[in-house]
Amino acid sequence: MLKQPLILLFVSILCASSACSRSEAPGGDVNATGDDDALDHVRAGARALAQPGASVDYVAAEMEGVIMARTKSQALMHYDGYRVTLTIPGDRVTQITFDLIEAKPTIRQMSDAFGESREVRKGLVYQQESAVTGATILILAEPVSMPAGEGSLVRRIVIEGARTR
Repeated sequence: MLKQPLILLFVSILCASSACSRSEAPGGDVNATGDDDALDHVRAGARALAQPGASVDYVAAEMEGVIMARTKSQALMHYDGYRVTLTIPGDRVTQITFDLIEAKPTIRQMSDAFGESREVRKGLVYQQESAVTGATILILAEPVSMPAGEGSLVRRIVIEGARTR
């Protein structure tokens, strides 16, 4: 009779310990390795968005993506581990959003790719300037958890043109 409660206690401790080992480290994902598969497409998207009148077809071609669905205001592309939404009033792309599901880079990888950042409420903003067109592009990296450290994973990246004054 005493064996059953002990077995139940042992199984519950085993389950609890396995759940703890799978959780993220406190304060974010400090030891995350990151996955930079999406960074090449982010760079290509930033370059394409810097072009005057960047059309949906042009941006998709530069990002080596295929438009899977399209409405009057958005176009959707899907890659292995993440999806990309193009915001399109008309045929011109004004914003590119990466929803990173599996292929999540770290803040360190973003900084290596795009330089210094500044912290904002939602995450970190990187600024890129096109030498060819003179356009300024802003890249917002939203970490999985705040405060974000260099090893924190990025869950979402938003690219858009900077507002001119």
